[in-house]
Amino acid sequence: MSEFMPALVKRNGSRGLTLDSVPKPVPQRNEVLIRILKTGICGTDLHIFQWDEWAQRRLHPPLIIGHEFMGVVEAAGDGCTQNFKPGDYVSGEGHLGCNQCYFCRTGQGHICRTVQIIGVDCNGCFARYMVMPEGNLWRLKPEIPHEVAAIFDPYGNAMHTVMAQPVAGRTVAIIGAGAIGLIACKIAEAAGALSVTVVEPHPRKRELAFSYGAQLVFDPREDGWKQKLLGSTPDHVGLDVVLEMSGSVTGIHDAFDLVRPGGDVALLGIPSREVQLDLSGAIIFKGVTVRGINGRLMFQTWYQCERFLMDHKLDLRPVITHRFPYRDYEQAFAVLEQGEGIKVLLDWEED
Repeated sequence: MSEFMPALVKRNGSRGLTLDSVPKPVPQRNEVLIRILKTGICGTDLHIFQWDEWAQRRLHPPLIIGHEFMGVVEAAGDGCTQNFKPGDYVSGEGHLGCNQCYFCRTGQGHICRTVQIIGVDCNGCFARYMVMPEGNLWRLKPEIPHEVAAIFDPYGNAMHTVMAQPVAGRTVAIIGAGAIGLIACKIAEAAGALSVTVVEPHPRKRELAFSYGAQLVFDPREDGWKQKLLGSTPDHVGLDVVLEMSGSVTGIHDAFDLVRPGGDVALLGIPSREVQLDLSGAIIFKGVTVRGINGRLMFQTWYQCERFLMDHKLDLRPVITHRFPYRDYEQAFAVLEQGEGIKVLLDWEED
Protein backbone atom coordinates (compact mmCIF):
# COMPACT_ATOMS: atom_id res chain seq x y z
CA MET A 1 0.00 0.00 0.00
CA SER A 2 1.36 3.43 -0.98
CA GLU A 3 2.42 5.93 1.63
CA PHE A 4 0.74 9.31 1.45
CA MET A 5 1.93 12.85 2.07
CA PRO A 6 0.47 16.38 2.25
CA ALA A 7 0.76 18.51 -0.90
CA LEU A 8 -0.64 21.73 -2.36
CA VAL A 9 -2.39 20.76 -5.57
CA LYS A 10 -3.87 22.80 -8.39
CA ARG A 11 -6.87 20.54 -8.92
CA ASN A 12 -8.75 22.39 -11.66
CA GLY A 13 -9.11 25.57 -13.64
CA SER A 14 -10.28 27.89 -10.89
CA ARG A 15 -8.84 30.21 -8.27
CA GLY A 16 -7.00 28.72 -5.28
CA LEU A 17 -5.22 25.52 -4.31
CA THR A 18 -6.19 22.36 -2.45
CA LEU A 19 -4.24 20.93 0.50
CA ASP A 20 -4.52 17.24 -0.31
CA SER A 21 -3.13 13.87 0.68
CA VAL A 22 -1.34 12.31 -2.30
CA PRO A 23 0.90 9.26 -2.81
CA LYS A 24 4.49 9.76 -1.72
CA PRO A 25 6.70 9.66 -4.85
CA VAL A 26 9.14 6.81 -5.44
CA PRO A 27 12.51 7.69 -7.02
CA GLN A 28 12.99 6.12 -10.44
CA ARG A 29 16.30 5.49 -12.17
CA ASN A 30 18.72 8.42 -11.72
CA GLU A 31 16.28 10.19 -9.41
CA VAL A 32 16.69 11.27 -5.79
CA LEU A 33 13.92 11.49 -3.18
CA ILE A 34 14.05 14.76 -1.22
CA ARG A 35 12.25 15.48 2.03
CA ILE A 36 11.19 19.10 1.66
CA LEU A 37 11.95 21.40 4.61
CA LYS A 38 11.26 24.92 3.34
CA THR A 39 9.73 26.39 0.18
CA GLY A 40 9.35 29.90 -1.17
CA ILE A 41 6.24 31.25 -2.88
CA CYS A 42 7.06 32.80 -6.24
CA GLY A 43 5.16 35.27 -8.40
CA THR A 44 4.57 32.36 -10.77
CA ASP A 45 2.84 30.47 -7.96
CA LEU A 46 0.66 33.53 -7.38
CA HIS A 47 -0.27 33.54 -11.08
CA ILE A 48 -1.29 29.89 -10.68
CA PHE A 49 -3.19 30.53 -7.44
CA GLN A 50 -5.13 33.38 -9.06
CA TRP A 51 -5.59 31.39 -12.27
CA ASP A 52 -4.93 34.40 -14.48
CA GLU A 53 -4.62 34.44 -18.27
CA TRP A 54 -0.99 33.27 -18.21
CA ALA A 55 -1.78 30.32 -15.91
CA GLN A 56 -4.78 29.34 -18.00
CA ARG A 57 -2.58 29.17 -21.11
CA ARG A 58 0.36 27.46 -19.42
CA LEU A 59 -0.89 24.87 -16.91
CA HIS A 60 -2.69 21.57 -17.26
CA PRO A 61 -4.11 20.58 -13.84
CA PRO A 62 -4.05 18.54 -11.70
CA LEU A 63 -0.53 19.34 -10.52
CA ILE A 64 1.51 19.85 -7.34
CA ILE A 65 2.88 23.38 -7.73
CA GLY A 66 6.00 25.10 -6.34
CA HIS A 67 9.61 25.35 -7.50
CA GLU A 68 11.59 27.16 -4.76
CA PHE A 69 12.84 24.74 -2.12
CA MET A 70 15.49 23.28 0.09
CA GLY A 71 15.40 19.90 1.74
CA VAL A 72 17.33 16.81 2.73
CA VAL A 73 18.12 13.73 0.64
CA GLU A 74 16.02 10.79 1.76
CA ALA A 75 16.91 8.08 -0.78
CA ALA A 76 18.38 7.57 -4.25
CA GLY A 77 17.06 5.46 -7.11
CA ASP A 78 18.99 2.99 -9.25
CA GLY A 79 21.71 4.44 -11.41
CA CYS A 80 22.58 7.35 -9.13
CA THR A 81 26.29 8.06 -8.65
CA GLN A 82 26.06 8.30 -4.87
CA ASN A 83 27.35 11.87 -5.01
CA PHE A 84 24.33 12.67 -2.86
CA LYS A 85 23.67 10.59 0.22
CA PRO A 86 20.82 10.48 2.73
CA GLY A 87 21.14 13.41 5.09
CA ASP A 88 22.69 15.80 2.55
CA TYR A 89 21.06 19.23 2.43
CA VAL A 90 20.18 20.27 -1.11
CA SER A 91 18.36 22.68 -3.33
CA GLY A 92 17.84 22.03 -7.01
CA GLU A 93 17.55 23.45 -10.51
CA GLY A 94 13.88 23.32 -11.42
CA HIS A 95 14.36 23.31 -15.21
CA LEU A 96 14.52 19.68 -16.30
CA GLY A 97 16.15 19.52 -19.73
CA CYS A 98 16.47 16.52 -22.04
CA ASN A 99 20.31 16.58 -21.77
CA GLN A 100 20.56 15.53 -25.42
CA CYS A 101 19.57 18.49 -27.62
CA TYR A 102 21.72 21.31 -29.01
CA PHE A 103 20.71 23.66 -26.18
CA CYS A 104 21.39 21.22 -23.36
CA ARG A 105 24.74 20.25 -24.85
CA THR A 106 25.90 23.86 -25.28
CA GLY A 107 25.17 25.15 -21.79
CA GLN A 108 21.67 26.45 -22.58
CA GLY A 109 19.58 23.78 -20.90
CA HIS A 110 17.29 26.44 -19.43
CA ILE A 111 15.86 26.99 -22.93
CA CYS A 112 15.75 23.34 -24.00
CA ARG A 113 12.74 23.03 -26.33
CA THR A 114 11.35 20.14 -24.30
CA VAL A 115 12.32 21.51 -20.88
CA GLN A 116 9.93 20.80 -18.04
CA ILE A 117 9.67 23.17 -15.07
CA ILE A 118 8.81 21.67 -11.73
CA GLY A 119 5.53 22.99 -10.36
CA VAL A 120 4.47 24.14 -13.84
CA ASP A 121 4.92 21.21 -16.25
CA CYS A 122 5.36 18.43 -13.70
CA ASN A 123 4.86 17.99 -9.97
CA GLY A 124 6.69 20.52 -7.86
CA CYS A 125 7.97 21.07 -4.34
CA PHE A 126 4.91 22.19 -2.36
CA ALA A 127 4.75 18.78 -0.71
CA ARG A 128 6.40 16.77 2.04
CA TYR A 129 8.48 14.88 -0.56
CA MET A 130 9.64 15.42 -4.13
CA VAL A 131 11.74 13.48 -6.63
CA MET A 132 14.29 15.14 -8.90
CA PRO A 133 17.00 13.93 -11.31
CA GLU A 134 20.30 13.63 -9.50
CA GLY A 135 21.95 15.91 -12.05
CA ASN A 136 19.64 18.78 -11.05
CA LEU A 137 20.54 18.76 -7.36
CA TRP A 138 22.69 21.43 -5.76
CA ARG A 139 24.59 20.62 -2.57
CA LEU A 140 24.23 23.33 0.05
CA LYS A 141 27.22 24.58 1.98
CA PRO A 142 26.64 24.41 5.75
CA GLU A 143 27.31 28.15 6.12
CA ILE A 144 24.21 29.02 4.10
CA PRO A 145 21.06 29.35 6.26
CA HIS A 146 18.21 27.04 5.31
CA GLU A 147 15.83 29.95 4.70
CA VAL A 148 18.29 31.50 2.25
CA ALA A 149 18.88 28.12 0.59
CA ALA A 150 15.12 27.84 -0.04
CA ILE A 151 15.18 30.92 -2.30
CA PHE A 152 18.19 30.10 -4.49
CA ASP A 153 15.79 29.85 -7.43
CA PRO A 154 14.62 33.52 -7.38
CA TYR A 155 18.09 34.60 -6.25
CA GLY A 156 19.39 32.88 -9.38
CA ASN A 157 16.78 34.70 -11.49
CA ALA A 158 18.10 38.00 -10.16
CA MET A 159 21.72 36.98 -10.72
CA HIS A 160 21.06 35.82 -14.29
CA THR A 161 19.16 39.02 -15.12
CA VAL A 162 21.85 41.35 -13.77
CA MET A 163 24.78 39.41 -15.22
CA ALA A 164 23.23 38.98 -18.68
CA GLN A 165 24.87 42.27 -19.73
CA PRO A 166 27.77 44.31 -18.34
CA VAL A 167 26.73 46.49 -15.38
CA ALA A 168 30.11 47.59 -13.97
CA GLY A 169 30.53 51.34 -14.40
CA ARG A 170 27.03 51.69 -15.90
CA THR A 171 23.76 53.20 -14.71
CA VAL A 172 21.11 50.58 -13.92
CA ALA A 173 17.37 50.85 -13.39
CA ILE A 174 15.21 48.09 -11.93
CA ILE A 175 11.46 48.14 -12.54
CA GLY A 176 9.63 46.23 -9.82
CA ALA A 177 11.01 45.85 -6.30
CA GLY A 178 9.62 42.48 -5.37
CA ALA A 179 11.98 39.91 -3.92
CA ILE A 180 13.85 39.39 -7.21
CA GLY A 181 14.08 43.10 -7.93
CA LEU A 182 15.42 43.87 -4.46
CA ILE A 183 18.01 41.11 -4.69
CA ALA A 184 18.99 42.43 -8.13
CA CYS A 185 19.67 45.85 -6.56
CA LYS A 186 22.26 44.37 -4.26
CA ILE A 187 23.81 42.22 -6.97
CA ALA A 188 24.12 45.19 -9.33
CA GLU A 189 25.73 47.25 -6.58
CA ALA A 190 28.17 44.46 -5.70
CA ALA A 191 28.97 43.96 -9.40
CA GLY A 192 30.09 47.57 -9.74
CA ALA A 193 27.09 49.46 -11.12
CA LEU A 194 27.67 53.21 -11.22
CA SER A 195 24.20 53.78 -9.79
CA VAL A 196 21.02 51.80 -9.16
CA THR A 197 17.56 53.34 -9.62
CA VAL A 198 14.32 51.56 -8.67
CA VAL A 199 10.77 52.12 -9.97
CA GLU A 200 8.14 50.68 -7.62
CA PRO A 201 4.60 51.78 -6.63
CA HIS A 202 4.48 50.09 -3.18
CA PRO A 203 5.84 52.37 -0.39
CA ARG A 204 7.27 49.60 1.76
CA LYS A 205 9.13 48.10 -1.18
CA ARG A 206 10.47 51.53 -2.14
CA GLU A 207 11.82 51.91 1.39
CA LEU A 208 13.46 48.49 1.24
CA ALA A 209 15.02 49.37 -2.11
CA PHE A 210 17.09 52.11 -0.44
CA SER A 211 18.39 49.62 2.11
CA TYR A 212 19.24 47.24 -0.74
CA GLY A 213 21.52 49.64 -2.57
CA ALA A 214 19.27 51.90 -4.65
CA GLN A 215 20.40 55.53 -4.84
CA LEU A 216 17.15 56.80 -6.39
CA VAL A 217 13.63 55.40 -6.04
CA PHE A 218 10.59 56.55 -8.01
CA ASP A 219 6.86 55.96 -7.61
CA PRO A 220 5.40 55.41 -11.11
CA ARG A 221 2.02 56.69 -9.92
CA GLU A 222 3.38 60.21 -9.40
CA ASP A 223 3.00 62.82 -12.13
CA GLY A 224 6.23 63.61 -13.96
CA TRP A 225 8.25 60.78 -12.40
CA LYS A 226 9.65 59.61 -15.73
CA GLN A 227 10.89 63.07 -16.71
CA LYS A 228 12.54 63.44 -13.29
CA LEU A 229 14.23 60.07 -13.64
CA LEU A 230 15.50 60.79 -17.15
CA GLY A 231 16.66 64.19 -15.94
CA SER A 232 18.84 62.48 -13.33
CA THR A 233 20.75 60.46 -15.94
CA PRO A 234 24.00 61.61 -17.58
CA ASP A 235 23.16 64.03 -20.42
CA HIS A 236 19.48 63.27 -19.71
CA VAL A 237 19.49 60.47 -22.31
CA GLY A 238 18.39 57.55 -20.12
CA LEU A 239 19.81 54.54 -18.33
CA ASP A 240 22.55 52.28 -19.66
CA VAL A 241 20.76 49.15 -18.41
CA VAL A 242 17.09 48.58 -17.50
CA LEU A 243 15.99 45.36 -15.81
CA GLU A 244 12.23 44.75 -16.03
CA MET A 245 11.13 42.62 -13.06
CA SER A 246 7.45 43.51 -12.68
CA GLY A 247 5.89 41.77 -15.67
CA SER A 248 3.32 44.56 -15.93
CA VAL A 249 2.43 45.98 -19.34
CA THR A 250 3.15 49.49 -18.07
CA GLY A 251 6.48 48.40 -16.60
CA ILE A 252 7.57 46.87 -19.91
CA HIS A 253 6.72 50.05 -21.80
CA ASP A 254 8.52 52.12 -19.15
CA ALA A 255 11.65 50.00 -19.58
CA PHE A 256 11.99 51.03 -23.23
CA ASP A 257 11.19 54.67 -22.44
CA LEU A 258 13.92 54.79 -19.79
CA VAL A 259 16.77 53.00 -21.58
CA ARG A 260 19.18 55.24 -23.48
CA PRO A 261 19.86 54.75 -27.19
CA GLY A 262 22.32 51.88 -27.51
CA GLY A 263 21.48 50.59 -24.03
CA ASP A 264 20.37 47.19 -22.74
CA VAL A 265 16.98 45.94 -21.57
CA ALA A 266 16.60 42.58 -19.80
CA LEU A 267 13.07 41.23 -19.42
CA LEU A 268 12.41 38.81 -16.57
CA GLY A 269 8.87 39.68 -15.45
CA ILE A 270 6.11 37.52 -16.92
CA PRO A 271 3.13 39.49 -18.27
CA SER A 272 -0.21 37.78 -17.80
CA ARG A 273 -1.30 38.76 -21.32
CA GLU A 274 0.18 39.75 -24.67
CA VAL A 275 2.02 43.07 -24.83
CA GLN A 276 1.94 45.44 -27.79
CA LEU A 277 5.14 47.41 -28.40
CA ASP A 278 6.28 49.95 -30.99
CA LEU A 279 9.33 48.00 -32.15
CA SER A 280 10.66 50.68 -34.48
CA GLY A 281 10.49 53.48 -31.91
CA ALA A 282 11.30 51.48 -28.77
CA ILE A 283 14.04 49.18 -30.08
CA ILE A 284 15.11 49.44 -33.72
CA PHE A 285 15.79 53.16 -34.10
CA LYS A 286 17.20 53.37 -30.57
CA GLY A 287 19.59 50.46 -31.23
CA VAL A 288 18.56 48.81 -27.98
CA THR A 289 19.73 45.29 -27.11
CA VAL A 290 16.91 43.23 -25.58
CA ARG A 291 17.39 39.99 -23.66
CA GLY A 292 14.69 37.61 -22.53
CA ILE A 293 15.67 36.03 -19.21
CA ASN A 294 14.38 32.57 -18.40
CA GLY A 295 15.50 30.81 -15.24
CA ARG A 296 19.21 30.42 -14.58
CA LEU A 297 22.27 29.37 -16.57
CA MET A 298 22.90 25.79 -15.48
CA PHE A 299 25.03 25.81 -13.47
CA GLN A 300 27.07 28.97 -13.96
CA THR A 301 24.45 31.09 -12.18
CA TRP A 302 24.37 28.71 -9.21
CA TYR A 303 28.12 29.08 -8.70
CA GLN A 304 27.84 32.87 -8.94
CA CYS A 305 25.04 32.86 -6.35
CA GLU A 306 27.02 30.70 -3.97
CA ARG A 307 30.16 32.82 -4.29
CA PHE A 308 28.35 36.10 -3.67
CA LEU A 309 26.97 34.61 -0.45
CA MET A 310 30.20 33.01 0.69
CA ASP A 311 32.08 36.28 0.04
CA HIS A 312 29.41 38.21 2.01
CA LYS A 313 28.52 40.42 -0.97
CA LEU A 314 24.86 40.44 0.06
CA ASP A 315 22.44 39.17 2.70
CA LEU A 316 19.15 37.70 1.45
CA ARG A 317 17.46 37.36 4.83
CA PRO A 318 15.84 40.84 4.90
CA VAL A 319 13.71 40.01 1.82
CA ILE A 320 12.12 37.09 3.73
CA THR A 321 9.27 38.96 5.40
CA HIS A 322 6.82 36.17 6.31
CA ARG A 323 6.99 32.53 7.35
CA PHE A 324 4.01 30.16 7.61
CA PRO A 325 3.41 26.47 8.28
CA TYR A 326 2.29 24.87 5.02
CA ARG A 327 -1.22 24.38 6.42
CA ASP A 328 -1.61 28.18 6.51
CA TYR A 329 -0.93 28.51 2.79
CA GLU A 330 -4.07 30.58 2.16
CA GLN A 331 -2.84 33.23 4.59
CA ALA A 332 0.60 33.10 2.95
CA PHE A 333 -0.84 33.77 -0.50
CA ALA A 334 -3.06 36.51 0.94
CA VAL A 335 -0.11 38.55 2.24
CA LEU A 336 1.44 38.40 -1.23
CA GLU A 337 -1.79 39.41 -2.96
CA GLN A 338 -2.21 42.33 -0.57
CA GLY A 339 1.34 43.53 -1.16
CA GLU A 340 2.36 42.99 2.47
CA GLY A 341 4.94 40.28 1.80
CA ILE A 342 8.17 40.36 -0.16
CA LYS A 343 9.39 36.77 0.02
CA VAL A 344 7.06 34.38 1.85
CA LEU A 345 8.19 30.93 3.00
CA LEU A 346 6.22 27.78 3.79
CA ASP A 347 7.60 25.37 6.39
CA TRP A 348 7.13 21.65 5.59
CA GLU A 349 8.69 20.20 8.74
CA GLU A 350 6.88 17.22 10.23
CA ASP A 351 3.66 18.06 12.09
